[in-house]
Amino acid sequence: MARTDLNRSNGWIVEQSGSEVLTKIYAESAVEQVARKVQMTSDALRVPTFAHTGVDIVAEGAQIPQQSAVLDSVLLEANKWADRFTLSVEDERDAVVDAFAAYKRSWASSFAKELDNACLGVTADATGPGTSVPFQSVYNAATSAGNVTATAGALKFEMLNDLFAAVEEGDYNGNLVIIAHPSFAGALRNLKDADGLRVVTEPLGGGQQSIFGRNVVYSTGARTSATATEAPTGSPLLIVANADNLILGVRDGVESAISDFRWDYDEREVKMRARRAFAVGDAEAVHVIEKTA
Repeated sequence: MARTDLNRSNGWIVEQSGSEVLTKIYAESAVEQVARKVQMTSDALRVPTFAHTGVDIVAEGAQIPQQSAVLDSVLLEANKWADRFTLSVEDERDAVVDAFAAYKRSWASSFAKELDNACLGVTADATGPGTSVPFQSVYNAATSAGNVTATAGALKFEMLNDLFAAVEEGDYNGNLVIIAHPSFAGALRNLKDADGLRVVTEPLGGGQQSIFGRNVVYSTGARTSATATEAPTGSPLLIVANADNLILGVRDGVESAISDFRWDYDEREVKMRARRAFAVGDAEAVHVIEKTA
């Protein structure tokens, strides 16, 4: 089989801030938008977590109590997404559009959707890098903690209110984010409380929608699936989470490389790749509504 070499002039090129590729990813990936990003310098990284037991009032001259802090960590392991696209020299020269740029935008869209599904909706336990279940998803973590509410029909105001109440009563009330599958959009726009007031601000306008003062970010990846996919078909999810506990490890990319022409085929390739890791810091920091029949 013919070999396609990369050289100094066509090695990996990191997408710069504001590029069409990154703009596409940020527009379609809720995780890239709201998760806490951690820069990784190796394929695995332990991110420390910390919990303490409280605070004491101490009288003057009295012995100061010693607190026992709980030190723990979560493991981030980078998983690689990568693909190649081939283009003949004739198509490259004759095409009306920039074919390589179109390939890159299309790949970025698929990557954003599959990354979100891997982080948010995969139901199975993680099997590690290089597999179709690279890390524990929000849904899997919330299920283990008993923090998933099934609608068993239409979404109701009481379900949403109870979900927020559960979050507000816990230790992770700050820096809350809402991620929802677009199929929730219609139900949320029409959702009203007992007084007939709409729950969602800007229900019909073009502004940022919010629920109980928290912005809503929509993601097509927020749907259950047995394995990570760019087109999940399972139950739509609405997630309320503390963003500090949605930990996204960034190892490489998004980046691209274009090969030299293959002498015997008169064509060359563009290659796209990115490496990401994900972990839920604490399962009690994520609560989910699952839309079921």
